[in-house]
Amino acid sequence: PLISIITVVYNNEKDIRNAIESVLDQNYEYIEYIVIDGGSDDGTIDVINEYRDHISVFISETDNGIYDALNKGVLCASGDVVAILHSDDQFCNSRVVSNMMEKIEQTKVEFCFSNMVLVDEPSGKILRYYMASYFKIWMFKIGWMPPHPTCFIKRSLFDEFGMYSTDYKIAGDFDLLVRFFYSRKIRWSYLNQITVKMSTGGVSNSGWRSKRLVYSEISRSLKSNNVWSLPVFQLAR
Repeated sequence: PLISIITVVYNNEKDIRNAIESVLDQNYEYIEYIVIDGGSDDGTIDVINEYRDHISVFISETDNGIYDALNKGVLCASGDVVAILHSDDQFCNSRVVSNMMEKIEQTKVEFCFSNMVLVDEPSGKILRYYMASYFKIWMFKIGWMPPHPTCFIKRSLFDEFGMYSTDYKIAGDFDLLVRFFYSRKIRWSYLNQITVKMSTGGVSNSGWRSKRLVYSEISRSLKSNNVWSLPVFQLAR
């Protein structure tokens, strides 16, 4: 099956090369690679152009934030499966896509996720393991979800439940997964492998202000999706 991998970027000249090369290094044959740039004015586009022959779709224009950019990518996607690799993330090895796609085919699921590590950008030291083996659907009520950069999603789920909401600055991915898991009983599976390295400094892990914002947006998402929770539950995270 064809997989569409989407990378969105804005002014990230220093990291975008690693993200692109980690996609191009995959040993899975059927990859549609989509890069959505938000109108970068540093050297990001110059780096992307070095790999232009290996990128299926490239769009560079101003947007209304990360979730607007992701929606553009999903709308361009023609693959049976969609995966997101942000510009400051990397696949851990060349077999990530083939392993995830094999898991999807074996288990006949619509949604598959795995594990991730958070890495200190200057030193390369692992700061935190984001292990998802203990995920249960009720954990959304405490603000916990499968690590979004590891999620491989059947395109049909976007057709059924809609796109990323642009009403959120940080928690649009959380809101999307809440819709997937609480609208009906979707078929999902978990691959017990670390597949993605996320660098520090991203929008969702850049200090206490972002933590307060994501706390507020998660509460709003749960309420709008009619998922009962108390704000104090999120302290369990």
